Amino acid sequence: MSHTMKVQPFDVMLTWILREYEERQSIFGIHHSLFYVPKKNSPYAIEDLYGSYLATPIGTAAGPHTQLAQNIICTWLSGGRFIELKTVQIMDELEISRPCIDMEDEGYNVEWSQELKLDQSANEYIKAWALIHILHRLLGFSEIGPVGTIFNMSVGYNLEGIKSLEMTRFMNRMADAREEIAQIQAILNEQFPQFADVEIPNQLTNNVTLSTMHGCPPDEIGKIVCYLLEKRKLHTTVKLNPTLLGRERLLHIIHDNLGYQNIQIPDSVFSHDLQYELAIQLIKMFKKVAAEQKLTFGIKLTNTLAMTNYKNNLPGDEMYMSGRALYPIAMNLYQKILKEFQGDLQISYSAGADAFNLTDILASGAKTVTVASDLLKPGGYSRLLQYLENLENEMTKRNVKTLGELASNKVKNVEIAAKEALSNPRYKKDYHPYDLPKVSSELEMFDCITAPCKEQCSLGQDVPEYLWLIANGEYDKALEVILARNPLPAINGYICTHLCQTRCTRNNYDEPIAIRALKRFAVEKGKAQIAVKGKLGKKVAIIGGGPSGLAAASVLAANGIDVTIYEAKDKAGGMPAIAPEFRIPQKVVQEDIARIKDMGVKIELSHPIITQPEELLKNGFDAVYVACGFSRDTPLDIPGAEGRGVYGALDLLDRIAKGDKPDLGSNVLVIGGGNTAMDAARTVQQLIGKPVKVVYRRTKKEMPATDEEKKDLLEEGNDLIELATPTEIILQDGRVVALRCIRNLLGEQDGDGRRNPVGIPGSEFEIKADSIIIAIGQSSDVPFLTGSAVSLRKNGAIVVDVKTGITDKDSVYAGGDVTRGPAIVVQACADGGRAAEAICQEFGVLLKSGDCPSTSLSEEDILKVKQIRVRKQVQQKPEMLSVAERIDFKLVEQTFSEEAARKEASRCMQCSEFCDKCVEVCPNRANYTYMILPMSITLPTIAYQDEKLKVIGERKFQINQNRQIIHIDDFCNECGNCATFCVHLGKPYRDKPRLFLRERDFIQEDNNAFYIEGNIIRQRLDGVESKLIVEEDGFFFESPLATIHLSADFAIKEMEPRVDFTRTFPIQEVVHMALIFQGVTTSLPFVLNQL
Repeated sequence: MSHTMKVQPFDVMLTWILREYEERQSIFGIHHSLFYVPKKNSPYAIEDLYGSYLATPIGTAAGPHTQLAQNIICTWLSGGRFIELKTVQIMDELEISRPCIDMEDEGYNVEWSQELKLDQSANEYIKAWALIHILHRLLGFSEIGPVGTIFNMSVGYNLEGIKSLEMTRFMNRMADAREEIAQIQAILNEQFPQFADVEIPNQLTNNVTLSTMHGCPPDEIGKIVCYLLEKRKLHTTVKLNPTLLGRERLLHIIHDNLGYQNIQIPDSVFSHDLQYELAIQLIKMFKKVAAEQKLTFGIKLTNTLAMTNYKNNLPGDEMYMSGRALYPIAMNLYQKILKEFQGDLQISYSAGADAFNLTDILASGAKTVTVASDLLKPGGYSRLLQYLENLENEMTKRNVKTLGELASNKVKNVEIAAKEALSNPRYKKDYHPYDLPKVSSELEMFDCITAPCKEQCSLGQDVPEYLWLIANGEYDKALEVILARNPLPAINGYICTHLCQTRCTRNNYDEPIAIRALKRFAVEKGKAQIAVKGKLGKKVAIIGGGPSGLAAASVLAANGIDVTIYEAKDKAGGMPAIAPEFRIPQKVVQEDIARIKDMGVKIELSHPIITQPEELLKNGFDAVYVACGFSRDTPLDIPGAEGRGVYGALDLLDRIAKGDKPDLGSNVLVIGGGNTAMDAARTVQQLIGKPVKVVYRRTKKEMPATDEEKKDLLEEGNDLIELATPTEIILQDGRVVALRCIRNLLGEQDGDGRRNPVGIPGSEFEIKADSIIIAIGQSSDVPFLTGSAVSLRKNGAIVVDVKTGITDKDSVYAGGDVTRGPAIVVQACADGGRAAEAICQEFGVLLKSGDCPSTSLSEEDILKVKQIRVRKQVQQKPEMLSVAERIDFKLVEQTFSEEAARKEASRCMQCSEFCDKCVEVCPNRANYTYMILPMSITLPTIAYQDEKLKVIGERKFQINQNRQIIHIDDFCNECGNCATFCVHLGKPYRDKPRLFLRERDFIQEDNNAFYIEGNIIRQRLDGVESKLIVEEDGFFFESPLATIHLSADFAIKEMEPRVDFTRTFPIQEVVHMALIFQGVTTSLPFVLNQL
């Protein structure tokens, strides 16, 4: 593969722009609805910066967004008007490590300067400059005001290089490009006369930012700046490193304030960099020199932060941090320096800026703000729109009419902003607690659109579908979609652990959609039932009326099976039936049960099964599903555990749920760290009115309870005693009086990735206790399986086939906790559903579909969602009772209001309908969406036999999605950013069809390479080239193996072998070529025949 970007001639680019804009109403993949439209009398315009008018104070930083002309144009289209050109240097033939960008959360990179040669860089910048002035006319902006765009040249890294002939030529061209502009004007006159009169200034820039290497000597910096000011007569900015804040202060912010514990910065990074006191002296000197030259001097805050490469996603030992983690560091350095100069210092800012902090940065006196990391995330360049929207709204709120007014008290403002940055959750590591929203599948050439939330759900709920319906007020349909796969929506709407939210694409932006809360809203507002088939004469017995048994019953009943549930307790519902009322009211549990009973399911309560499942089969049932859970408390095997005042958590919760109020005393301990332990502790606290102590042998971080359960536990005033292992329950007259524990250290990791607790000799201590609740686990209770053919594991769990739930005994199935151990409700439901489907298949029953008719988004809908996708939005949170109100088992989390629910549901990015993330995050615009028609056909299997090609079979070929991705290899430098954000485990720049714009580049490739010219598409695969000629009535395929004539529907008309071969002929490759040709030529014709 090639990682060298190919530049495009000016006339090719302008033709591309004009055709794409005419045919798709977009430019380089950005739809015109996402273009920034300038404003007359804009409050954030700067009338005079370096002698020029600047329409907006924002733009892209010197980096991946300012290498190629199209990158700069995309910045401009999205509202960026201060554009820092990618840093150039004398060494312009560098070998850049790949991948070079990692934007999973806070940003990291290992790139540093322009990858093009100096002359190419100058050409790209001149080309972009000219095209911006033409676009200003094309888009009608010239009627609103001037172009208002400033290019900021960025140079490095030492005086010798900057003064070299090559760099001198580069800077001369930036200062006066009249020769190049004249050539462009000639092209306009000849080929694009409609733009012949567009004025394109010869001077691209009169200002520069100096970027120096880490460890650059102070005197070298001084000489370079004086050269730029005195000899080159350039307004000059010096980019400063965040290390100026000092080692202790910086590490305290990173580790203690923000929680980035894995970040390690070698001492050499601090010792080699410019020191603060000397930096201040230099700045004062530079200000003086600039004043003498009647020029402006300023500083740039900040450079990236060098550190040890601890992630190993990128090559090398060192990497450079950017993004949200850098913002608090940079703002505190900003505050320190601005105070030093009493506000009299021009500052340009670029360190973790985004739409939500831009106003604070500008209020702190920053003249311009540039970004890179934020635009490398989904939404891409178009994220800039929200920057300006928020800025204008904030200026209106603050009643200021200019940026000067906004920054009138900048020293005080930056002090406030710097302090706020240290406590704001948005900058802390745990603000994004989840991994990237990816699925487990590989990335295929076609059909890659998938919603990661849906795959993460054990039930495969079509979350985007029902969120779209909620957002549009169609609550009945939303509930219908939910019920199609979720037989217990009310229960899951309250206590599901919502793993779907951990894979929500919103995690790339801000916070995940509140999916569980929206499901609860839909259940309460919507009306729908599960349709039931007519009875088929088959009977199934279900042992256990918990979530898994109920789910199986729902699916079976819907498919016409008679179902009887045998429940040992006096009410069905399993664990949810004993959950505390402040988490889920029992009437909610009964709602789901009532729905299932209305489907004809019979539930026999207080009916424990004491005989083997085989007996139920003998007594007339056609199948049995065992779903009795892990219903017993696991005992704690230490002295004193038999004493009075020791309770099992499940038993205690069951008693309290029935209205019992045992006398627990005032000092209650709970041993354990799971959700049951949290429920027990919070329940007891409400019962006795006093805080409960939870004893756990590891730390809070390793506790298996959900984060929200842990948060509620501590928020409500309970205590957590970490790193303590109980060794004895101390009894007095047979009753609990204390718990003896030993303190632990964490040792090596165990099988689940958590570190094992290791006792510290001599560290024993006691905790006073009136009652102790054991919540260390659950175990099975299946005496009825004694003598059965059903096999058990050592822990008492039933052995089953994971896909069907079938046990070792025919027609006996099992699922839920009794097969997997204590798990979550939604997994138990999924087990029940799978087993029910397997039972139906055993009976020969045609399964009722679990899918509802889906709402397909129109192109207009997709454009509306794209507007949502480029903006961060704060998650709507359900109202919660205050801690003081959490008494008498009142429900803590309230249901969304209709307004809040629709607003929150509208944050959904509809990932099941379209993706385009690789399109958005590519700074070079190397990925494009193209359209094809979905198809399902039968293809022949072709083999070489008896010196002929013969059809020996057939196979189905299917394309399900109309939106596909093509990779334009000419624009790619393999930075790796698209791979980071691809929802699959793949690399779009490698796995998607790679289209080459030049034949000479195509023929140098060995794999996954395509070239289109006229009615021919050529492919190179495994070093072998083949071609497909598109004819009026079909196709003609030619390769070293064979020639084949096909009809328009891919039926074989004629085929001839060229050589002997033993494997079957890959006919699907012919279809791939045809689809790519048709898709690109019909929806992306402007990319072809340009060169």
